[in-house]
Amino acid sequence: MNQIKNSILISLGFLLLSCNSRVEIPAYIYIDTVDFITKNPNENGENEGTASFKIPDVGVTVNGKDIGTYQLPALIPVIANGNTNLVFEATIRLNGRSEWRPKHPLFTLHKETINLVKGKIDTVYPVFQYLDIAKFPLKEDFEDAGLKFYSVNNGAELKKTQDEALLFRYKNEPNNFSGIIELPASDSIYFFEIQTVSPLQLNSNLVKDCLMELNFCFDANVEIGIYCHFPAILSKKTQQIPIANMIGDSNNTEWNKIYINFTDEMNMYTNQGMTHFDIYMKCGIPRGKKAKFLFDNIKVVYR
Repeated sequence: MNQIKNSILISLGFLLLSCNSRVEIPAYIYIDTVDFITKNPNENGENEGTASFKIPDVGVTVNGKDIGTYQLPALIPVIANGNTNLVFEATIRLNGRSEWRPKHPLFTLHKETINLVKGKIDTVYPVFQYLDIAKFPLKEDFEDAGLKFYSVNNGAELKKTQDEALLFRYKNEPNNFSGIIELPASDSIYFFEIQTVSPLQLNSNLVKDCLMELNFCFDANVEIGIYCHFPAILSKKTQQIPIANMIGDSNNTEWNKIYINFTDEMNMYTNQGMTHFDIYMKCGIPRGKKAKFLFDNIKVVYR
């Protein structure tokens, strides 16, 4: 790794010198990866659940100036020398879209002061957490007796599995169950839709940011969204609002992670009178095909 970093540094140095002999030599920050930790329970007495994460990029601020977002691993040139204030922000691929990479609004910043030296590489290892004010109105890790999602419209049933080959694993976190839905190769069951048992009474008057996250391993694409409910006096029907599409692949056996933003939809439909909403996930496959869907660590987080 050191040889790679040194080679990059030498190449960049020659390039700068060849373009302009008066170009200021930068210092360099190297970030190989980041980490995420949870507090269980946190200061509010809430269990934050799994520390599994997917942070492929970081935003970097140097002495109060935003210098951009970098895909990891990254070697970042910095025009600074001496004690330098660095701030790193966790960036996510929101709603499963690779082109949409905002900073996660419910994660802490990582701050460090480093004595940078021109031409030298300093390695930084940012660590993020949930904000202390983050709340968790929904957590489904499939370890409790019941389930927080139920199957609707005569679709395939959501169950628990203890099959070691199917369980989600992350570091040394204990996990005895994951959720599973199976669609057999029959004409009778070729779709599923699951919905939250308890509605979420969250709206933009009380909530600034609201995201959902989950670990998944799907054989086919799954739509996720919300059912918006309105008071009877408005004479408005419940509205189904699709928000994200989780990509599945029958040849993939690796678990993935997705972050989904509910904030914009909450703002829009609260202004139209929405009182509460349910979360749904659904998928249909061609008749005669079969598919398996694994779920774990479904969390709604808000502030």
